[in-house]
Amino acid sequence: MRAKGFTLIEVMITVAIIGILAAVALPSYREQVNKSRRAEARGQLLETAQFMQRFYSQNDRYDVDRANVAVALPANLARVPREASSAQTYAIGFTGTPTVSTFALQAVPQGSMATDKCGGLVYDNTGRRSITAVITSAVTVDVCWK
Repeated sequence: MRAKGFTLIEVMITVAIIGILAAVALPSYREQVNKSRRAEARGQLLETAQFMQRFYSQNDRYDVDRANVAVALPANLARVPREASSAQTYAIGFTGTPTVSTFALQAVPQGSMATDKCGGLVYDNTGRRSITAVITSAVTVDVCWK
């Protein structure tokens, strides 16, 4: 009578194959998740810039309103994702202080995105896009903003 089941060698080969597949697939999966989170931050950064443009059209300046109260970003635009129940991946705020005619916004990576290769995303009143605190030197603005 012949025994049924798997030999130790067959099990070890299966485990090795699964390990190799996981080693290849997991970094690719993580990069796709990070890419989608960057896209969400970019979208919200552009929406925050639109808020600043509306503020300018109402007050003829970026720094204070007509009552001389300093501009403040709405709470729902200052974090990505907007839902407080979700883990924050980016914090959106000003780089420096807005002036009468200029502003620059920055999405700073938080939590699981803190080690993202692109670092922070920056957008200013002229539409210029840039990145800060880049983890690797091979990263370009085009890679992070597309």
